[in-house]
Amino acid sequence: MKTVAILAPMQQELDAVLNAFGVPVGAVGAALCGCPNGQPTTHVFEHFETKFILALSGVGRANTAMNTALIIKEHNPDEIINVGSAGGLQAEQKILDIVIPEEVVAVDVDLTALGYEYGQILGGPKSYFTDAKIRAELIEASKGCSYNTHTGTVGSTEAFICREEQVLEIGHRFNNRVVCVEMEAFSVAVVCEKFKIPFAVIRSLSDVPAKGEGNENDFNEFLCHASKNAAQLLHTLYKRRKAES
Repeated sequence: MKTVAILAPMQQELDAVLNAFGVPVGAVGAALCGCPNGQPTTHVFEHFETKFILALSGVGRANTAMNTALIIKEHNPDEIINVGSAGGLQAEQKILDIVIPEEVVAVDVDLTALGYEYGQILGGPKSYFTDAKIRAELIEASKGCSYNTHTGTVGSTEAFICREEQVLEIGHRFNNRVVCVEMEAFSVAVVCEKFKIPFAVIRSLSDVPAKGEGNENDFNEFLCHASKNAAQLLHTLYKRRKAES
């Protein structure tokens, strides 16, 4: 049986996946090693003849890198999917649109003085890429979605992007190819590349900072709905796999 790890940064995003797969929200999970107070952060269940490890990665790159590595060590998954919400960086995007990125970069990393590209960490590649097969499956699964689907580049940052100058700076540095921003995909990409595990990213837009300031209010309003959209696409992916097997 194939083992798939699903990493959701926030509780709302994790609960959306539980709901999509019919696992009761509030069901008792296991704590990752090293997590404080024994907080339930992982849920193990079987669906569509697949073993799923659903984990709360935490917000930000440090939390995500640590917990991605722990999940790999404890469960040895065949593939990893990072699922959740994001902020749109293209003016034509709409809240709740879906993003299935090909490329992953860190938009707040700047080692250009040392001869590196924007977003490139010391000794690392210029960017990371999601698994082509999983990405193609997700794009096909998204065709039945009632929202627009975008591909391209996802940018991770430790900052919440909500000001015009932030949007313009990212656009300038990356030639306007970044379609959305969030805080975790880059860590998942780095760890998966080190362990040679295929991965993909699913994001639904809770807000679109490219449309102007004030998107922090949209984030609070649409986080749960965006989480539901991303989780539903995830569910559709594995439902289709089961039907085609």
